[in-house]
Amino acid sequence: MGKQSSSEIEHCTDILEKTRGLLVISGAGISAESGIPTYRGPGGIYENNPGLPPMLSAEGLAKDPDRIWNHFNELRTLVAGAQPNPAHRILAKWETEQRFPRMLIATQNIDGLHQKAGSGRVSELHGSMWQMACPRTVDYAEDEQFSDDFSEMMSSGGNADILRRWSEENNRTIWNDHQVPFSTIPPYTDPAIRPNVLFFNEDYGNRLLWVEDFIRKGVDTVLVVGCSGGVAVLDRLLRQCRKENPACSIININPHQDCIEHAHTFIHMQAGSAMEQIQTCLK
Repeated sequence: MGKQSSSEIEHCTDILEKTRGLLVISGAGISAESGIPTYRGPGGIYENNPGLPPMLSAEGLAKDPDRIWNHFNELRTLVAGAQPNPAHRILAKWETEQRFPRMLIATQNIDGLHQKAGSGRVSELHGSMWQMACPRTVDYAEDEQFSDDFSEMMSSGGNADILRRWSEENNRTIWNDHQVPFSTIPPYTDPAIRPNVLFFNEDYGNRLLWVEDFIRKGVDTVLVVGCSGGVAVLDRLLRQCRKENPACSIININPHQDCIEHAHTFIHMQAGSAMEQIQTCLK
């Protein structure tokens, strides 16, 4: 993809220069530049495995656990050798240098490359392939610890650490698992244990708590990087941003398609190249 016109890059730079609350929504396109295939894009995982989507469900895992665990085993092996690209690194740099008073990355990706690049404020909307999960034996509403957390959150006007934990645990006990490859398939004898990711036909549950709280506290600009129009949560979050702040600016970076219906600025480029040009122009 060629260089975007300088006027459009400068326009995006002007928007970001005035931004105090930045929400970044990233999708598979940002990680494609690190060698990780997209799910829905050309040559993606679903195109090469058309029978896989209906199997990526709780029912599919119960019906054919070997197939699903093998899928995650192969994907984790691929991702373990991948490195963040310039787009990941620039976003991490913005956070580390506190370029924006408020910044949050809400990613649809489960690969952990944002964190590998150095980003700490990452809401993993679809979970993480590097975490395992098991249903909690006690629901949040009956859990004294979470009741105390909720009281603290309400009295303090919102606690990001609590919201983050609620979003990540999502009514499950979770733990990290970085073994590559898995020593056995399935890697656990307990059939209730599963990858901590959002399967097909599952709702988001608590996963959006953190990012929705961030939106309510004020977003001036949404930077959409590498997202496809096939994931409904993108439109949902953009609508919420515009509802809270009708003047919220939207910048969409995508080399393939302009998948956003709301008024926005479209940068028809690869994520890494676009971010490098924007970074060069930022003061």
